[in-house]
Amino acid sequence: MGGGKETPSMFSNRPRARDVGIQIGDLLSPGPLNAITDVPRIKVGMAEKFLGDVSSPDEEERKKIVRAGVTLIGTDDVGQLPLFAGVATLQGTGELTGCHLIREWGQLYSSYIAITGTSQLGAAYAGLTELEPFKLQLPVVGETYDRMTHPLAPDPIGLADVREALANMTTGKLREGNVGGGAAMVSFGLKGGTGTSSRLVPRADGKQYVVGAIVQANHGSPYDLTISGVHVGKILADEGYTAPWFPTHDGKVQQPKDGDGSIIVVIATDAPLLPHQCSAVARRAGVGISRGGGGVSVFSGDIFLCFSTATPLTPPQPPRYEQRIEPVSTYNVEAVHSETLDVLFRAAADATEEAALNALFAAEEMEGYTGRKWRSLPVERVKEILKEAGRIPKKL
Repeated sequence: MGGGKETPSMFSNRPRARDVGIQIGDLLSPGPLNAITDVPRIKVGMAEKFLGDVSSPDEEERKKIVRAGVTLIGTDDVGQLPLFAGVATLQGTGELTGCHLIREWGQLYSSYIAITGTSQLGAAYAGLTELEPFKLQLPVVGETYDRMTHPLAPDPIGLADVREALANMTTGKLREGNVGGGAAMVSFGLKGGTGTSSRLVPRADGKQYVVGAIVQANHGSPYDLTISGVHVGKILADEGYTAPWFPTHDGKVQQPKDGDGSIIVVIATDAPLLPHQCSAVARRAGVGISRGGGGVSVFSGDIFLCFSTATPLTPPQPPRYEQRIEPVSTYNVEAVHSETLDVLFRAAADATEEAALNALFAAEEMEGYTGRKWRSLPVERVKEILKEAGRIPKKL
């Protein structure tokens, strides 16, 4: 089940949202890692690279600047056991390959879900295909717009990076911020990236299910950022903190408008969900995004996927394809009572909202090929704002 090397240097020294007293939702608690890897059988791997001299005035050198990465989410046995899945969209200005098959069959057949930058989608797709060259597959790859990498940069992401992410697969603590597919992402006019969170859900038998979310946050207008119901983005924008900043260049290259971006959310749970229930849970990612101030841009691809890791009660028998008419076969599955889905909806919304915040909290400032630098979330200022609003204890 995976297990990439973990050293302290691999993780951001910045706090997560919960570390500073922010509590998203007051009814459900996070899992031990507060990550999608709290869900049994889930593993995640990431790889990223940062190439090129951002201080060089030579345009040819700047064309080599790469800020890119890829994130892989999967289980060890997706090829043997069906994973019921569903997709949902809040705003569709983006891409998630393989979504038509998921809608048609209600199952996840790709061994891994990949998330990367817009211009690297094809390379990530090809990389997943090359991992299993003799298997017919339709890889699932989501993208958000990587505005920090030069459009003409040669091969920002390729098979080697997909293989590195695969080698880094872990079921444990995950890196956040400028990592994996979130390496080059911008959110609310600040450095965005990869974030994750989880929630424990009570079961009727006294045990618990887990709902986990991982996001690639590249969405939101600076003015709209909302934390614990407080319009933090408006305050930071009024203070000039999110204004475009060009420390080394004059910024003559046209910049994308802040707010023009996307967010991909992958939700996993060990609750036994049927495909239509997976789609319903996936839609609740939009609730978490809207609470945080997102979901209001026409140029945003707010695309969500939810899948269940629950195993069938009896294994399905593979068809033999030996007869002109293949006999119908069946297998048994367990399913959540639809009238008790409320708590799973809440868990998905809370985990998504907190995952997006964790991406912001962990991300560190970064300069892209145009010379613009996106600042990181000013943690201490945010703490002051939330203390003044009574949202976190003043002793923190």
